[in-house]
Amino acid sequence: MLNTDLSTLSIAKTLAHFDINITEQTTNNLVNDSRYVQQGDIFAAVIGTNLVGADYIDTAIAKGASVILSQCEEQQLHGKVEIVQPAGKSVTIINFYQLDKQLAKLSAIYYNQPANDLTLVGITGTNGKTSCCQIMAQLMNAVQQPTAIIGTLGAGTLDNLVDINNTTPGPTKLQQLLAEFTAQDIKQVAMEVSSHALSQHRVESEMIDIAVFTNLTRDHLDYHGDMQSYGAAKRALFNGTSAQVWVLNADDPQTHIWLAELANENERVLYSCDANFEPQLFAANYPNAKFINAANMQCHNQGVDFQLTSSWGNINIASGLLGEFNVSNLLAAIAVLLVQNVSLELIAQNTKNLTAVAGRMETFIAPGAATTVVDYAHTPDGLEKALTSTRKHCQGELWAVFGCGGDRDTGKRAVMGAIAEQYADHIVLTNDNPRTEEPSAIIADIIKGINNPDSITTILDREQAIISTIAKAGADDMVLCAGKGHEDYTIIGTEKVAYHEREVVRKYYQQVATL
Repeated sequence: MLNTDLSTLSIAKTLAHFDINITEQTTNNLVNDSRYVQQGDIFAAVIGTNLVGADYIDTAIAKGASVILSQCEEQQLHGKVEIVQPAGKSVTIINFYQLDKQLAKLSAIYYNQPANDLTLVGITGTNGKTSCCQIMAQLMNAVQQPTAIIGTLGAGTLDNLVDINNTTPGPTKLQQLLAEFTAQDIKQVAMEVSSHALSQHRVESEMIDIAVFTNLTRDHLDYHGDMQSYGAAKRALFNGTSAQVWVLNADDPQTHIWLAELANENERVLYSCDANFEPQLFAANYPNAKFINAANMQCHNQGVDFQLTSSWGNINIASGLLGEFNVSNLLAAIAVLLVQNVSLELIAQNTKNLTAVAGRMETFIAPGAATTVVDYAHTPDGLEKALTSTRKHCQGELWAVFGCGGDRDTGKRAVMGAIAEQYADHIVLTNDNPRTEEPSAIIADIIKGINNPDSITTILDREQAIISTIAKAGADDMVLCAGKGHEDYTIIGTEKVAYHEREVVRKYYQQVATL
């Protein structure tokens, strides 16, 4: 990606918006993680959930920071400036009250409000965010509207993604990315917005032009505590201005709860995969909303076809994506295009060219071997959808290979075990980022949800579990490898160990093809 034009940035003008007056000085990027500070940067030392930025000021200065914004806890200290000269360098330290709450706004101002030159699509929900982003970007690029993404797979254009540390980056990195996108003449950004980012004010709803909700199911309760708090964090995305457009999943009960609470003046589109969807009843219940529905879905080994009915008209859609739940993701993406006046005909021309998202229901085949699907499903809802969708494409028996992450929500483990037993013919339990937990203890938690534990195979070495399962499965069978998806590592203890599931499967099939 291109670098931001640093000559246009002004820390003095930025701070003036917050009643702080300093002499102008040359600065580079605004950074709130001391590990990434470079010469001439501004370091924002915020008081975070787990870390206190002030503890890293010395590190930031040693790395070359020329200005420090230090969060203070007393309002009367706001704007106090101190000049220090460690090792002969001059560093300006500025006290900033409630810096954590103001950092998103401050970052936007510092980078010259790049969001004003972009259409920002924010996608939140437990599952489907990554797929929605990628599908949306593929379709928008196909209709000559250059689009970048920010999310789990990285940031940038689809052909040039750069790794980022979080699904949704912190406010300083986010604004820097947006500034870089505008320099590349990008017109739109599809961005995953996590519940963590919303609760930590990394993203403010006012900057989002189109807000998308996919679904709400159990996840991250180790952080949020309960589903009510988790849902409230997601809902914050829809608190933007009256000009913000909402795209909401009508098949999720949370949508209808929110619609009863949210303002009425925002444009809204509800999308549904319900085969019994009734436009007239919908219009009676939601007179100010538009709709988009997928009917007569036909699953086959090349993807899914369906008839699209909508407030914009009707058309047949052919998609190369696997799984009915991907139809829901596709509908969300189509709705985003429709509200931006892209025609149904142009959309339908390009859906047939969509390619699978890396590690999202990604299919691998070889003559005489079972079909393997690699998917990121790591929540109960994600696993259920992956299994039920795979079942519709499966001619023989369905195998599920999965585990659960350590040091995370333990309550979902037995739930996922029960789901696997309900929908799969064979279950193989294995590691999935055990972190500091004992792997066998995680497996034991999963088995608590399984009525017939004697039927379960446990192979802790994940690569061995994958290969042995594919080798055992019949040619008409399907093997779902759930949990790792696109990831190229596994976390054991506190260390990331190289492990790339898609490559493991790909290499196995290459060997099978040469036999």
